[in-house]
Amino acid sequence: MRSQLCATSCSSAVHPARIVQFLRLRWNQRLARLQSVGLRSGVPHTWINGASAHAVPADDRGLNYADGAFETLQCSSGKLACPDLHEVRLAGALARLEFDGPQSLAKQCFDEMKQLLAVVMHSGVVRCTVTRGSGPRGYAPSAAAVPRRIVAAQDFPVLDDQPMHCGLSQVRWADQPQLAGLKLLARTEQVLAAAEARQQGWDDALMQDYRGNVVSSSRANLFILRDMQFLTPNLEACGIAGTRRQLLLDHVLPELGFVPALQELVLDDVLSADAVILTNTLLGVASVGSIADRTFDLEGAKPLLSSLSAALFDCVTELSTS
Repeated sequence: MRSQLCATSCSSAVHPARIVQFLRLRWNQRLARLQSVGLRSGVPHTWINGASAHAVPADDRGLNYADGAFETLQCSSGKLACPDLHEVRLAGALARLEFDGPQSLAKQCFDEMKQLLAVVMHSGVVRCTVTRGSGPRGYAPSAAAVPRRIVAAQDFPVLDDQPMHCGLSQVRWADQPQLAGLKLLARTEQVLAAAEARQQGWDDALMQDYRGNVVSSSRANLFILRDMQFLTPNLEACGIAGTRRQLLLDHVLPELGFVPALQELVLDDVLSADAVILTNTLLGVASVGSIADRTFDLEGAKPLLSSLSAALFDCVTELSTS
C-alpha cells in the first residue's frame, strides 16, 4: 500500500481535487478498520530498572534537577507504536545531557520496555523516563552516577474528537538551541501554559517564543494549512520535535502529494490560515476549531484533515512492533 501510495501521490503537481478524492478513500478504509478492531483498556504498571516498583529515592537527580529525558508512546496488546523513532530521540537527548553510552542506554531501555509490556499485554500509554540516577546535592553530576530507567504504563486518556478551542498563552518558550527539539524532563513552561489553559477553559494553549513566533501548543506540535500547503514552525531555537510531526514531514504529507515547509510563523500567519492542526503521540491529528475569538470554518478542509489523520494512523500502524 505504501509503495502504491508513494507512486501515485508523491508528485507536487497532483491536483488538489485529486488529493481530496484520494484522501476520502483512505478515510473510508480506516473507518472500516476501526469498526472491526477495538482498543482494550490498560492496567497501570510501573517498573524501575526492570523490577516492579512505585517510588524513586529522594536523591534521584531527575527528581531534584530534571536531569534526564523521557518518551511517551502508545501501546496496543504489548506492541509499541513507532519505537524506533522514540528510541532515536531518547538517545539524542541522553547524548546532549552527556550520559555515558547514550545509544546503548536508550536501546537497553526500549528492549526492556518491550519485554515488560509484552508480558502484561498492555494497551494504553507508556512513559519511559531515564534519569541520571542518585547523586549528591549540587548541579554537577557524579561520575559514579548509575542511570535509572522508569517505565510507567497507564490507560489511554479520554480524548474528545471535536475541534479544539485554544487560547494564546502568556507563557513563552525560552530560546536554548542546544536543547531544541529534545524531550527533556524540565517542562516548566509547558506546565504553566497547560495550567493557564485549564484556568481559562481552553482545550490547549498556543505558545510563542520571545520573538513572537508561534512554536507549538502546550502539548503538541502545530501545522497550518494555507493555499493547499502545510507549514510548521522550525524548531531551531526551542520546542520539541515530535515523532508524529516527523512522520508527517518525512512520510505522510509527501506521500499524499504535499510539499510541507518549515518556517517561522507569527500569530497572524496562524490566525489567517485555512486550517490549523495539532499533533502528538496521543492526539494524532487534531483539528483546531478556534483560537481565542478566531473561529475556523473547517467544512471545506474537513475531508482532507480527517483523511490526513487516517494516513498518519496507517503510517504509525506500519511502524509499530510486530
